Amino acid sequence: MIIITTCKCIGSAMNTYIHKTQQRLRIRSDYIQQNPEAVAELIEQLEEIDAITQIKHKRFAGSVAICFDNNELDCETLLETLSSHGWTKGIEKSAFIENAVIKGTKTFMKGMAVIALKRLVGPSVSRVIMSI
Repeated sequence: MIIITTCKCIGSAMNTYIHKTQQRLRIRSDYIQQNPEAVAELIEQLEEIDAITQIKHKRFAGSVAICFDNNELDCETLLETLSSHGWTKGIEKSAFIENAVIKGTKTFMKGMAVIALKRLVGPSVSRVIMSI
């Protein structure tokens, strides 16, 4: 059974991606990417568990894949452990910065549309269209 979950964390600009199978769990999140020391510390502890057969950590992708023996360890228990260490939580970004980026993008796109319209139909016709 394969379950893919993508969680949009409220109040955050990041997505947490969780992919579960019976013998593998993969989590990708900003927390993993931005807290490499804490993640590496927990990975060292997880490697001591006999039921865990392999761990792949891709720091710059913010991803950790854990293979395990599902006869000794179930995916939900492992996910609860990782969640309790913050791996699935979002990192809040400043609302001011997010709003500035959104407004700047809208202004830029509007400007590009006006330039394209002027080139397509000419300046006098585009003024009439934009005034409507």
